[in-house]
Amino acid sequence: MRFKWFSALILTILSGNVLGADTDGNFAMKGAGLLTCEIFVEAREARSETYYMIGGWLDGYITALNQYAESTYDITSFESTELIVNVMQNHCKSNPDDRLFTVINSIMVKLTDDRLQNRSRKIAVNVGEYETLLYQETLYRIQSELKRLGYMTGEFDSEFSSNTEAALRSFQRSIKLEATGFPDQTTLWRLLRKES
Repeated sequence: MRFKWFSALILTILSGNVLGADTDGNFAMKGAGLLTCEIFVEAREARSETYYMIGGWLDGYITALNQYAESTYDITSFESTELIVNVMQNHCKSNPDDRLFTVINSIMVKLTDDRLQNRSRKIAVNVGEYETLLYQETLYRIQSELKRLGYMTGEFDSEFSSNTEAALRSFQRSIKLEATGFPDQTTLWRLLRKES
């Protein structure tokens, strides 16, 4: 009963109304969401076929959420599949009986407020041998937070400048990460997801 209530609540929060469920908010779950955390942790450690199936299910789940959740272009404004999997792993090690569907829904609820509501162009970021693509909106958020924390001064334009790179280096030093100036997943999680 608790699981059905939680599922209905999550869908209501993310979509504004329950899409694809019956009138009581119930729906048939398929695939990796049925697996327990214990199975997930074992599969990840073994890098088994099950682990890669879970990754594919996760990407499909996020894509469907992006398509059907109200005012959502991308629920993951910077988070890679691997980062989400790391967050799942941290939870699952302590909660082996939880179902993956419940875990991923909990994570998505935490990301909802910071989702990209509208399409944003991608900006190429190159620092030394590292490279990535970031949404322009995400880069603006990075710069805004670095400025709020006092690491960045002056104006910024949502482009990855040497000023942004220097500010990221200072932030990384302050949290005892390697000061590369590159907006890697760990740095962005610590900068933008302080309470997650």
